[in-house]
Amino acid sequence: MAWGAFAIALLLAFLLQKGVAAVVSVPAFDPFLILALLCGLLAPKYDARIAAWIVGLTQDLGSADALGIHAFTLGLTALLLTYFREVVNVHAWWVRALAVFVAACPGQLIYLLHLHYWTGHASGPLGGLLTQAAVTSLVATALTLLINALPWVMQRRRRFRSVRL
Repeated sequence: MAWGAFAIALLLAFLLQKGVAAVVSVPAFDPFLILALLCGLLAPKYDARIAAWIVGLTQDLGSADALGIHAFTLGLTALLLTYFREVVNVHAWWVRALAVFVAACPGQLIYLLHLHYWTGHASGPLGGLLTQAAVTSLVATALTLLINALPWVMQRRRRFRSVRL
């Protein structure tokens, strides 16, 4: 994995979260989740899991939440996505979208349940938490697949694939 590019992407995600998302106040936009999903799709299995955990730890360090909750949930997301990547054919776009969405939902639900039951910050019924987790996962899935479809990402992925062979 290109760790220098990952560090730049992590810095960009941090600036987006603290700058743009805080000012615009879009609750379903989570650049850290998008970066973890991109790592889960593009990086080798173990690198993706470590990178997603680092993304979560960075999000923990920049937030007022309990230390480790984002590292756990984003690490779980990458773990599920790398598992799905091995089990199903993610070369078909709709299978890739389904795998990314299904991998993103449990981590988001665990985080929202943590907010609701542990800290008491989230309000509303359990169905509202499920809806919020699904909406955040759906937005992250759409943006992840859009970024993944960019030509320079695809070209870089082909180059790495040819080097590994």
